Amino acid sequence: MFDVSVTDLGNSLYMIDAGMHGEPERLACYLFDTPERVLIECGPSNVLPHLVAALESIGVDDVAAMVVTHIHLDHAGGAGHFADRYPASKIGVHSRGARHLVDPGRLWLSAERIYTPEGMQALWGPMIPVPEDRILVLDEGSRVHLGGTRSLEVLYTPGHAQHHIVFSEDQSGAMFVGDSVGIAFPHGHLVQPLTPPPDFDEAILVTQLRRMAAREPGMVGFAHYGVTKAVARVFEQAEERLHDWVEFVVNLDDAADGTEQMRAWVLEGYRAEGLSEEAIDQYDRNTFWPMQITGIQRWLSQR
Repeated sequence: MFDVSVTDLGNSLYMIDAGMHGEPERLACYLFDTPERVLIECGPSNVLPHLVAALESIGVDDVAAMVVTHIHLDHAGGAGHFADRYPASKIGVHSRGARHLVDPGRLWLSAERIYTPEGMQALWGPMIPVPEDRILVLDEGSRVHLGGTRSLEVLYTPGHAQHHIVFSEDQSGAMFVGDSVGIAFPHGHLVQPLTPPPDFDEAILVTQLRRMAAREPGMVGFAHYGVTKAVARVFEQAEERLHDWVEFVVNLDDAADGTEQMRAWVLEGYRAEGLSEEAIDQYDRNTFWPMQITGIQRWLSQR
């Protein structure tokens, strides 16, 4: 059993390692243990036992709302199971994603084409509907109440996905960015883009990165993985690497295996920057390379 890992970030805010894929530092969920408890992200259904154990370890037996940054399976695949386990909890999601949590069939079939039916069960576990009356529809400017004067403010941030939102909270100074900024592992200390089809759009994503940076949060909470207070550099690096990735794909040799070319180029770049082999392996294992190159190619073809 994956060990429970809960980190107290102060201001009644906790980071929970969801133990996704049975490994540490694959998915961070964030809990506000406030008068109205709110959890950000639940992960796929196969992490729910570990997530419940982590919540119980800090005395949490109910949640007012569980909100997701977007409906990709590693963030929201377990939403229906979470709703079953916590029957008083609302499930918050952007308006473009709500129908896919109420009726997840189309989302599941789309993911099956990428991961195969066997891979879906192994990686994510099953997905069940969220009752429609439990859905909390969120959009730009929405507020998720934490109790007292505290609340999460919602920003609509497409570019990674059309149904992506981020959450900002004043007292902690934290902004929870899901996948909109990329991935940044604690031992790597760098931001790597996430560019999956069908919604990746470099121009839109850059606009959103700059809008998030302009808010000047005191801390950024990544879903993959953890928190950083080097906020200005996070957004600058996210934009720089995004441009570099797109330029690389534009200049690819069509006769070769583009996916493997891109992977080799990225990982060699990390070695040149002095990252340890352990950190490089962590980025490599957490990147589904065919999806990244396909997302960029699709966007380039539609410009």
